[in-house]
Amino acid sequence: MDAKALFSFSYGLYVVSANDGKGVGACLINTALQVTSDPMQVAVTINKENHTAQVVRAAGHFTLTVVSKTADMPFIGRFGFQSSANTDKFAGIPTKASPLSDPYTTEHACAMVCCAVVNAVDLGTHVMFVGEVVDAERISDEDPMTYAYYHGVLKGKTPPKASSYIKGEDPTEPAASVSSPRHHFRCNICGYVHETTEEELPENFRCPACGVGPENFTKID
Repeated sequence: MDAKALFSFSYGLYVVSANDGKGVGACLINTALQVTSDPMQVAVTINKENHTAQVVRAAGHFTLTVVSKTADMPFIGRFGFQSSANTDKFAGIPTKASPLSDPYTTEHACAMVCCAVVNAVDLGTHVMFVGEVVDAERISDEDPMTYAYYHGVLKGKTPPKASSYIKGEDPTEPAASVSSPRHHFRCNICGYVHETTEEELPENFRCPACGVGPENFTKID
């Protein structure tokens, strides 16, 4: 079986968030879609190990924010490579509350959709929450970010908890070079890939996307 066939599927990037009255959960996902129009329903798929999945289940509602192409790797790293269990992901950025009290950001956002959960489907490693739309708002006229743009332009990696993650198959792996030897180091925090002719990163190197040091990079070739 050629698992890369699934890379032909089209995805977007979204932030799903919820407030259960005790805490807030928010994470980046790539599997969200409208499933019916009458009633208007939206489905989101979240890894069970994500703190956000627990918060959405307890809250009984969620808010989905469509990420725009203006988003940079620090923004993606904030929502995609940290845990809401110990990080306030909305700290220091423009934030509003949906009609159901879920926080969402207006930064790097095209639209927000607020939903009340009407069904939860166990998918093994993930859970799909189906929500009936309570409110929706266009935030900007920016183009939504696609997963292809995230991989191809921002050189972002697929997190292991993503529903589209396939172990050992990563479309962001650099192609082999036929010129002078090149080495690539990937940031474990935000997914940025740094290319250099050096065998190792210098001690004073900092990720241009999220600012972490060389100890947070993995050499991938």
